[in-house]
Amino acid sequence: MKTKFYCLTNCIMEYVIELYGRLEQQLDKLETEASGDLELIKHCYLATEEAMVQLKTFINSYTFKNVTEEIYFFKELKPKFYSRLIYYVKLFEIETNKPVGAIQAQRKYLSKLLSGINRFNQEHISFYKYYRSGAVHMDAAYFTRDKFDIHIGFDISYFDCDQSFCTNHDYTVATLLANERLTDYLEKKRSRLKSEASNSRSAMDIGLIWAETKSAFVELMYGLQSRGAFYNSKTNSRADIKEIAQFFEMAFGMDLGNYYRTFLEIRIRKKGRTAFIDKMKDDLIRRMDDSDENPR
Repeated sequence: MKTKFYCLTNCIMEYVIELYGRLEQQLDKLETEASGDLELIKHCYLATEEAMVQLKTFINSYTFKNVTEEIYFFKELKPKFYSRLIYYVKLFEIETNKPVGAIQAQRKYLSKLLSGINRFNQEHISFYKYYRSGAVHMDAAYFTRDKFDIHIGFDISYFDCDQSFCTNHDYTVATLLANERLTDYLEKKRSRLKSEASNSRSAMDIGLIWAETKSAFVELMYGLQSRGAFYNSKTNSRADIKEIAQFFEMAFGMDLGNYYRTFLEIRIRKKGRTAFIDKMKDDLIRRMDDSDENPR
């Protein structure tokens, strides 16, 4: 007997399926609690990484009962976890590298990413068809750890991983699954941009550029939201800060970054927490006074 994880029939399925179920629940919870896309992605990645560590610890201490069980793990179970990890890594790259420009530049960026996914899928089309068709005749070659055959192809990452926890195609399965999730994400983004482009002109399109600092913009944005200046007609409620930030990012073709953190920095200022709004008020009053004294 090899491990504290040793158990009776179906142990691997019960343990791993339960572990993945807990991970999905955690990710669903993060979806509702996290603020900002990058913050959400980071926490989802860390949760998935922790689940992968637990999974690897279990497998390193577990002896598969037979080849069928080993194939089932590397073909069906492990890729569920791994695909999530790949998805969040790529999602972070997508969001941090997205262009700051107008809608057209963002749509071009998304189309390029989708083309890259399609290219990967085409390069692995034979295996993709095999996997999606439910075929099993090559499973022993694809999904057991002691079956390496250069003639059937393999992912180069196979040589960089812990080969007690990898086969030559489980990473490919995980990438294909992650790409399906990414495609859905990118298509929704592109569709939303198309809708926005048809309904409005951005400030960038007419030459307007924000000339103050990003923190000044965040201060103004929070001031407007606190005043309840924006109303969301779709939800019949006052717009929240995320909705307002998305609107201004689209309108001005700018990236506000982690505006929650910027707001925290504004809150802890020792002098003049509303420095920009105060100056704006002073300038407006001065302009009114000048107009009173020098009417046209």
